[in-house]
Amino acid sequence: MSDTRSIDDLSLEELEALVEQKRRIARAKQFAESTAGQRFRPVTVLRADESPKEARPKKRASFRDRLLFVVEALAVIGLLVVIVSSLANLQTLNEEVIQARAATPSANSTNVIELPGSSFPPANPLTELPGSSFAPQAAPPALGIQPRAIAALPVPTPGPRSPTRIVIPSIKVDWPIVQGDGWEELKQGIGHRVGSANPGERGNMILSGHNDVYGEPFRDLEKLEIGSEVIVYAGTTPFRYIVKAKRVVVPTDLSPLAPSKTPIVTLITCTPYRVDTHRLIVIGELVP
Repeated sequence: MSDTRSIDDLSLEELEALVEQKRRIARAKQFAESTAGQRFRPVTVLRADESPKEARPKKRASFRDRLLFVVEALAVIGLLVVIVSSLANLQTLNEEVIQARAATPSANSTNVIELPGSSFPPANPLTELPGSSFAPQAAPPALGIQPRAIAALPVPTPGPRSPTRIVIPSIKVDWPIVQGDGWEELKQGIGHRVGSANPGERGNMILSGHNDVYGEPFRDLEKLEIGSEVIVYAGTTPFRYIVKAKRVVVPTDLSPLAPSKTPIVTLITCTPYRVDTHRLIVIGELVP
């Protein structure tokens, strides 16, 4: 019920309360009309059982995150499956290749080129190449085919600069040198590989000899020390070489036959003595 009393009838306390109320109303009106009042939005406090519309986007975002996580997990699993499958296929292919090689004899197994100087005669003349240490043997003719005579390649005639003799004083070697280093040539002495350098020439002069058959000319070649002298004659002209290197290689290592930019001599024989599974290589350099 409103107060109808006049101002004169009000007490001092009531007048102060009335003035304060008027001031609050004036301040509220002024705030509502200002820019800050227009931007002001009251805060709504929700109860726990309420489900406002603003909470739904959070649920949608959470569902999207879960979906992306599932997709990424499936992608990683698929990648792992592909890698494991590829490794399994690679292992299977390797095993098939190994089995195929073991089951199929190599077509080149009888065509292996070896260094000269072997103490064992060859078994197949069809694999003999110029300078090979294999001796020719008769091959059985095919049924219904008459074999034709095959002329042997002539041994090159020694030229005026061809090597004719080798002397190694420290191991008491003094042997003639023949052209060619095949099985038949090495029966006669030390073989000079056809096409290699001559004494004193720039290049690799390759000389081969047996160590345990046909006179054993290179039996003590393994005792030759670095710095020893090797003398190779071309007719009556001597050429001095000094041993610079020694090494043992497998017969199929053809690196000792490689050409050289400097004048060198390469001596080749079998090793070990009477075992002959490897080749002994001795290299000497020409003394100016």
